Amino acid sequence: MSFPKAVVALARASSYEPQVIQEAIHAVVQANGGWDKLVRRGDRVLVKPNCLSAAPPSIPVQTHPAVILEVCRQLLDAGTHPFVGDSPGWGSLPGNLRQLGILDELNRLGVPVVEFNQPVKADNPRGKVFTRLTVDAAALEADAIVNLPKFKAHRQLVMSVAIKNMFGCVNGRRKALWHVKIGGYENYFARMLVETFEMLRPVINIIDAVVAMEGLGPIKGTPKPMNLIMASTDGPATERIAAEIIGVKPSTLRTLQAARELEVGTSHLEHIELVGGDLRDFRVEDFQLPKLMPIGFSFPRWIKGTFKNAWIVRQQGRHTFLSD
Repeated sequence: MSFPKAVVALARASSYEPQVIQEAIHAVVQANGGWDKLVRRGDRVLVKPNCLSAAPPSIPVQTHPAVILEVCRQLLDAGTHPFVGDSPGWGSLPGNLRQLGILDELNRLGVPVVEFNQPVKADNPRGKVFTRLTVDAAALEADAIVNLPKFKAHRQLVMSVAIKNMFGCVNGRRKALWHVKIGGYENYFARMLVETFEMLRPVINIIDAVVAMEGLGPIKGTPKPMNLIMASTDGPATERIAAEIIGVKPSTLRTLQAARELEVGTSHLEHIELVGGDLRDFRVEDFQLPKLMPIGFSFPRWIKGTFKNAWIVRQQGRHTFLSD
């Protein structure tokens, strides 16, 4: 018996020029059925970028503003009510978006910015390890979620693509607390990431890999032009193709291991349909991978980070921004 394959769409994007990004995002969304299939008119749609830390567009820490704005425009054209939401690991969401230079444009478009500050402990009926998870009320109450990760190397997980980005729906320093609680215990951290992703189930994952981050990601790495926008409704399938593009063995990726264990999504190449060209044409042979470090945090490190972040948020309130 055959089953439908997961679609992963790839589109070339040579720059962040608005017309280039518009065409690339339109192509990958259409390959996944189009907005009419993914969302309904009148839906409140959470647009979930990667807003990890205050950095300008020239430093590939955050999802590029051109990608965020174009997705919001297309969702508005589809008759939905998008809002941008996240809980940054460092700083505040308004402060980090201000560093991207898009707060005024989001306001002009009528797209609210919602910082996640209402944690809710919710039942996770599809969970096999975590039957309850704490995420933000805004993510739970959205009619649909559009996941907008930045393609980055990651010093604890090798790379960060679709699955890890939804961890931003966990509020503030609770994310770091997960590192303390389960970071050193087998593969439970990755299982938690996968089950958080599966509980929230974004309707599509659109990956900003026009300029990715290699090396010491997810904050201190260096820019790596890949000239690529990729998208899929299947998060693990996206990760599997991303791994193939940069030459990473799937067996080294904790998130893919966890997805297979938990039977979430599609992670075998033979079960994935690639749209947009031959995979060989998109491969990046010299992507610099990070030297891995432990996932687990010590409790003193968590305390230190909590105070550091409080100071960063306070400085951002004074419109003073730090460069990590």
